[in-house]
Amino acid sequence: MIRVPIFQSACSLDCWDVCSMKVTVDNNQVLQVAGDPHDRITQGFLCQKGGTITERFLHPDRLKHPMKRHGESWETISWTQALDEISLKLKLLLADHGPTAMIHYSEGGHGGLSKNIDTAFFNALGGVTTPVGSLCLGAGLAAQKLDFGNSYSHPPEDLTNSHCLVLWGRNPAATNIHLVPFIKKLRERQVPVFLIDPVKSASASLADEHLALRPGSDGHLALALAKRLKEKQWLDRSYLQRHCQGAGAFLDQLEQFSMESLIEATGLSADQVHRLADTYGQAPSAAIYLGYGVQRNRFGGRNVRLIDALGALTGNLGVPGGGVSYAHRHTSQWIDHDYLENAPSATGRTFPRSRFAAFINSQPSPAVQGILVTKGNPVVQLPDTNATLAAFRQIPFKVVIDHFMTDTAQQADYVLPATMILEESDVVFGSMWHNQLTWTEQAVTPPEGPRHEFTIFQELARRLDLKDFLERYPNVDTYLATAVAPLCRYLNITPDALKGKRITVPGRELPWKTGVFETPSGQFEFIEPEDPDAFFLASPHQPDYPYHLLTVHTSSSLHTQHLRTQPVHQIPEVRIHPDTAETNGVIEGASLYLESANGSLAVRFRLDDRVRHDTMVMNQGSWLHQGAVNHLTDAGLSDLGMQAIYYDCRCRIVKTPSPQPIPF
Repeated sequence: MIRVPIFQSACSLDCWDVCSMKVTVDNNQVLQVAGDPHDRITQGFLCQKGGTITERFLHPDRLKHPMKRHGESWETISWTQALDEISLKLKLLLADHGPTAMIHYSEGGHGGLSKNIDTAFFNALGGVTTPVGSLCLGAGLAAQKLDFGNSYSHPPEDLTNSHCLVLWGRNPAATNIHLVPFIKKLRERQVPVFLIDPVKSASASLADEHLALRPGSDGHLALALAKRLKEKQWLDRSYLQRHCQGAGAFLDQLEQFSMESLIEATGLSADQVHRLADTYGQAPSAAIYLGYGVQRNRFGGRNVRLIDALGALTGNLGVPGGGVSYAHRHTSQWIDHDYLENAPSATGRTFPRSRFAAFINSQPSPAVQGILVTKGNPVVQLPDTNATLAAFRQIPFKVVIDHFMTDTAQQADYVLPATMILEESDVVFGSMWHNQLTWTEQAVTPPEGPRHEFTIFQELARRLDLKDFLERYPNVDTYLATAVAPLCRYLNITPDALKGKRITVPGRELPWKTGVFETPSGQFEFIEPEDPDAFFLASPHQPDYPYHLLTVHTSSSLHTQHLRTQPVHQIPEVRIHPDTAETNGVIEGASLYLESANGSLAVRFRLDDRVRHDTMVMNQGSWLHQGAVNHLTDAGLSDLGMQAIYYDCRCRIVKTPSPQPIPF
């Protein structure tokens, strides 16, 4: 009997779950990609995104050869020609303008370490221009750093110790599917579960009660809950005295806020707020699981800090079944980031990530002459698509490394095809939820044409005579082994012992159990609530644009990575409440326009009573030809973390949009 080889891999998507995968291969053909039945997270099944990985790397549209632009058409060229021409252009650019005239734009399109060789390469050039800040979770990370000193989540199994669970802006049924079995076990024990979300998402089926708060009012709800906890004397005074800084001032300043005004701002009823506060405050242990929507507005950092305060007020930090879980930065602490980054002696230039277009248009000195994009699709992922696309087109020299001809690749001068996770070995781990790490195995030989980014940047380095870079980063195995050297010392093992393995990185099983935090004071540090007038003016009503537009993640795609199936120019769908439709004279399936201060978009409407009256919901991740949602979003920044504020998008319904160029 012939044994068919099975390889250890992991999903490289930038996702909560980072699933362990078993890949069955025969004659260099993948027969099956399945969830690892022995893994405590994956539990033998994959989500829809992970399940389509084989289809993705076998897709007929996958790029097979380097491409060079000729006007509006493309020419297939050899790797030698592509790398010779790109390296020559880089030499001239560096000689004439210096390294800061070059932008390296990188995102989280691949969750493994090996493709981070791009950062080491560009730092070897002396420090180029790079974006800083976040499109996703930066405001919350900055908030928890101020409160806790770092961001750690309770492990999934710890939910068995909880007596109350609050899913705050988190939709595990669509975006964190492997959390669902743990929640179901809670429900079997009749533990109360609350879902706080402007939309009655699929995760409402996991909860006893859904609280449809007004978008952006999370901080108001947190303050209302804090006032109720204080009023009912459900505070852990001993914990506050021993482990917290600023608790007294925080509690005193609660008096400046009217409970009625706070509740009114949330759009909830007093009964709903009191029921949540009473259940959370009286539970022997209660957990808050934050999602990545709470922070996607101008005051997202403040909102997360006010929610963190609830855990401290009730003594639910450092106890089994408690915590305010947002991200999990434990495993990344055991990676040699200095080696990966190859930090230059000269400091490069930076700009806020979501302000890409504003930076290009500011005419910096030296002017931007080139950009190389890795692991991202900024033309449609960045806010304010019209401005982003126009700015991108201004850059004289553009290179994109990707798997498909994305909207960003379509704007480039050169597009280089890259290998995928099953075609390479890598070290993959997450920074959101759990502490599993996988040194993946190469399961199949890549098709002729695509190359690993490591090879691409080595070839460019040879042409640019970057001898120190080539000596420091000779091959992928050395790169990965050096990157995980701190982890190996921590575990007292060799890198070879990690290869082809999925491991649990021990530590932080119960965050903050000692009561010692990583803040300067060593204590949990409370936020000081703002002046009530400023606080309530944070998200004022905009009569010209009366509706909040939420652009949400789906179960079928992570951002723009999965090729969409709708036909070219099929307009996107927007969900609105039936009463909203009636107010605007909209019928089911009607095609009209959504308009914001930044642009307009043709859409068709679907009536859905699970959406608030003042809110509209649209899936994010569409490509330009499908109606990219970021035509409507604003390029502003959050209060903390220099994060994009996608959820501060206000819209109106119009029959004819105002004159604005919509590039396709």
